Amino acid sequence: MKKLLLSSLAVVGLIGTSFGAQAEDYKMGMHHGYAVMQAGFGFGHKDYKESGVFAVGGGYHMNPYLRGDITVGMRGWGKIKQDGHEADTWSIPALANVYVNIPWQKMGMYAMGGLGMSYNKTDSNSHTKGDDKMEFAWTLGAGFDYRLNDCWSLDLGYRYVDLGEGRSKLKATGEHVKDNIRSHDVLLSARYYF
Repeated sequence: MKKLLLSSLAVVGLIGTSFGAQAEDYKMGMHHGYAVMQAGFGFGHKDYKESGVFAVGGGYHMNPYLRGDITVGMRGWGKIKQDGHEADTWSIPALANVYVNIPWQKMGMYAMGGLGMSYNKTDSNSHTKGDDKMEFAWTLGAGFDYRLNDCWSLDLGYRYVDLGEGRSKLKATGEHVKDNIRSHDVLLSARYYF
C-alpha cells in the first residue's frame, strides 16, 4: 500500500512539474500571439538587383517548436534588368509562414517556409512601359532567434524569396518582356508577445 501511495505521489509530482514548466514556457512567450516587424536587405538573383525589405505582421507560438505568422511587406528600391536596360521595380508581398524551432535556453535555431501572393510593379523608363501584376510568391529560410525578456525576442535570418515576375513592354517594338523577381534576403526581425 505504501508503494502504491508513493508511486501515485510521484506521478502527481511529475504532472505538476510538467504543468509548471509549461506555465514557465507560456510566461516566456511560448504560447502567445505576437506582432512582428522586419527590416533587411535583399541581394538580387540574376536579373533582379538589390532592394530594401520591410514587413509587419502577426502570428502565434503554438509550442516551443512551432509557430506561424502572416506578414505584409514592401520591397522597394529594386531594379530589374530587361532587354539590356534597368527598370525600377517594387513589390508588396503577403506571405503565410511556418517556422520549426529548436529551442535552447533563451536562444533558438529555426527553419521556415512560406507561401502567398505578391503585387509586383515595374515602372516606365525611356525604353520600356511599366506594368503591374499579382503573382504567386514563396520563400524558404533559416535563422537564429534570441528571447530578450517575457515580451520581446529578436531574430536574424536568411531567406530565399521568389515573388514571381516583373513585366513591362518595349516602347520601340511593343514586345512584352518579363523577368523573375528573386532575392537572397538577410532580415532582422523583432517580435512583441502579447
